[in-house]
Amino acid sequence: MPLALDEVLRDHWPGFAQRNASRLVAVHYRAVRAVMSCRTPVLGGHLWRCGCHHHHVHYAYHSCNHRSCPQCGSLDQQKWAATQEARLLPGVPYFLVTLTVPDALRGLCKLEPAILYDLLLREAAGALKDLCFSKLGGMPGFTTVLHTWGRQMQHHPHVHVVIPAVVLDARGKLVRFPAKPDFLIHGTPLASRFRNRLELALKTDHPQLHALLLEQQPQVFRGKWVADVRHTGCGKPALRYLARYVFRSALGPKRLLGYDKSGNIQLLCHDSGTNHPHIISLPVDSFLKRWLTHVLPTGFVRVRHHGWMSGAARKTRLLVRVLVCGELDEPKPVFPEPPVPRCPHCGAEMKLLATIHPRGPPTIHP
Repeated sequence: MPLALDEVLRDHWPGFAQRNASRLVAVHYRAVRAVMSCRTPVLGGHLWRCGCHHHHVHYAYHSCNHRSCPQCGSLDQQKWAATQEARLLPGVPYFLVTLTVPDALRGLCKLEPAILYDLLLREAAGALKDLCFSKLGGMPGFTTVLHTWGRQMQHHPHVHVVIPAVVLDARGKLVRFPAKPDFLIHGTPLASRFRNRLELALKTDHPQLHALLLEQQPQVFRGKWVADVRHTGCGKPALRYLARYVFRSALGPKRLLGYDKSGNIQLLCHDSGTNHPHIISLPVDSFLKRWLTHVLPTGFVRVRHHGWMSGAARKTRLLVRVLVCGELDEPKPVFPEPPVPRCPHCGAEMKLLATIHPRGPPTIHP
């Protein structure tokens, strides 16, 4: 029988919090409170009733909208994807770039996530700009997304980038394209540039963390880092892939399959190579530690736009669109409408009967 995260937290959080009090911080407690109150009367909601079957009512409680909650984010994910797809340049090849940090750096990411995750996004963007300037001769426009988990919810921080194969020259009047439509840049020099920029940023801005890292992992900046640059066609596949991580948590819906005979949590996973499903068993404490690892610092922005795709560069983005395909404006995105409950007896849309205030009495609608 499927298991919900809020059930696990209600049963096990008090004991877990006592055993791990020294490792927990405020953002962990906020995430737990949000998940446990999600879609419950604590947050309020609405009461719906069928116009034909007056005896049938439906309580729809509000979502917590916390980015670590597996129940939330579906509608926001669709809206984000629609907005980004409207900005795609027709006829231009797109690439998905993935920059991964070595195991030796992950401990520091856990220790100082606000600092290290910000540096990962910032220096990944800087490295990509450097390579595009030197190899393509202009400023690129792209979107970066921080992703912190692997297929088994293990800590695996890396940066995904969606980038079109077009740059704007230094004068801002011409666009340039790679010589081959299915090739952007090599991954090896990009990974090296990312590694060097990250080491310099740590050494300059956070010398104590840099010294601590070198004391524990002296070879972290001496080995080979990995960057994957993959052609994805028109860009929609890459955006839809990333959309799953923008507003969703490390724990997707229906991944918790229940407890095994030993009381361990059964987690549904998929192989990275074959995508075949398999089940792993985790002790409750290990499972909760993995989930909490991916709770981001308060206010941290995991999705960022750069170059002529940045939020402050709308005019430049439209200029690129004009130069590339002759279009003066982007098509308007089509957003999905919030679903209206339907009666299970007749299938008709139900009517809003009352608003349920958080922890308060309902307000009756006329």
